[in-house]
Amino acid sequence: MSNLRKAGFTLMEVLVSLFISAMIMTAILSSLDSTQRAVDAIHNLIQTESTGPKLMALLREDLSRIAVYDMDGYEVLSGTSHTLHGADADRLDFIAHTQSRIPHYDPLLDVYVRAPLVEIGYWVRERPGSSDFLELYRREDFLLDEEPFRGGNWAMLNNRIINFSLLYAGEPAYEPSWEEEWNSMDMGGLPFLFEVSMELEIQPRKSSESRLLLGANRSRLEFQDFLRIPEPVRWSFRNRIHPTVPGEDEAEQGATGAEPGVEQSDILRGSEASTPLKP
Repeated sequence: MSNLRKAGFTLMEVLVSLFISAMIMTAILSSLDSTQRAVDAIHNLIQTESTGPKLMALLREDLSRIAVYDMDGYEVLSGTSHTLHGADADRLDFIAHTQSRIPHYDPLLDVYVRAPLVEIGYWVRERPGSSDFLELYRREDFLLDEEPFRGGNWAMLNNRIINFSLLYAGEPAYEPSWEEEWNSMDMGGLPFLFEVSMELEIQPRKSSESRLLLGANRSRLEFQDFLRIPEPVRWSFRNRIHPTVPGEDEAEQGATGAEPGVEQSDILRGSEASTPLKP
């Protein structure tokens, strides 16, 4: 019996070991909680600072490929002003020479193909079940049909939009004269400058952690950008420039005996080189 008593633990020893284990577990859980708070706050910051610029970059890339060649009519771009729940919810539709992002199923070939010419639109719609936020969609329609500003497939870009506003300036100026709407058919040309204003709010993991780390809740921010269409592109659109088949000019000149025309080809080369827009 005496040997058995010596091999066991006293009540005091058990209590001390439990107390030490509790302290260790408390320290570990406290460290994990602090790490999680920091991760949540950094997530909120990154999402807030990057979501707006990503949307602006997508719009800038689409506008940089606006179609101006081989377009018989002036119906290339339409910007309309709308409001939802008292907030700006403008719309923009245009035709672009770019590979479609959404593949289209071809039943004849039984494959998915991408179009080199697409209809693109940016629309704001009401968010179901919420009057605080709107939804921003990107519309894309395969090729070009009789209604270039309607139909197509929709992809939601963001569902926490506060407002989305577009303004248009026809000519460069120190203080541009802004238009709330623009139709290339009515105006007979493309705008020189777009002013895009957008306010959105991310879905924070825990807003209290954002306030703790950042000093304020910065989950809602406003973004503004100016997008310009180069003058050679606007000139080509106004004057209905169409690219020619290589060798066609030489054949015509050989038949008529005229001197080679340089002006139009130079303008076309300058337009193509200037097509990508810059912020």
